[in-house]
Amino acid sequence: MEYSAGMVSCLFWLSETRKTAEFLIAGKDKNEIKELAVKENIYQVRAEDRARRIFGVAIKRLESLPGNLVDQIANGDIGTVKLLVLISIMKTDLLFFEFVHEVHRQAIILGENKITDRAVNTFFDVKKAQSEVVARWSESAIKKLKQCYTKMLFEAGVLNSATGERKIIIPPVDYKLRKLLEENNLKPYLNAITGEE
Repeated sequence: MEYSAGMVSCLFWLSETRKTAEFLIAGKDKNEIKELAVKENIYQVRAEDRARRIFGVAIKRLESLPGNLVDQIANGDIGTVKLLVLISIMKTDLLFFEFVHEVHRQAIILGENKITDRAVNTFFDVKKAQSEVVARWSESAIKKLKQCYTKMLFEAGVLNSATGERKIIIPPVDYKLRKLLEENNLKPYLNAITGEE
């Protein structure tokens, strides 16, 4: 997987991803769901191209997960759904996964329990030095990505800005979900979120 700045045009899309998962679990195929998105406006958006975009991103995220976890997105409690949508985003965006692993997880391990501007800036400076792809991105694109990445973590419920800082919240992960993630080789993604080894 290559680095991409495509996430600047994406949102967390929790309810939209869940709705898409519900249709998949109910036996609808991709084309049927896409048609529902465009013709019946299941995502309740103003424009057809927006519906297509949300569908494309949601289906890509869901396809990155095994079926038993898609079922959890369709039927699980809100905390589980947020965690799984976050993992699906990390699975479909390499740079975002590295951000969560190298910035979020590192802050937990070091006991800082917050994501600082310095850590975010350092991450992108290092990536620019390591990758020609990232080095070619404009400053405005990188600025948008920084905002987008932290916003994703807020919406997933693993960051809180009530105090004006980006304070890390380690989500509770029940035994059943943890076991499902381990069985499906997704422990590195869970560890990036919880700071575990």
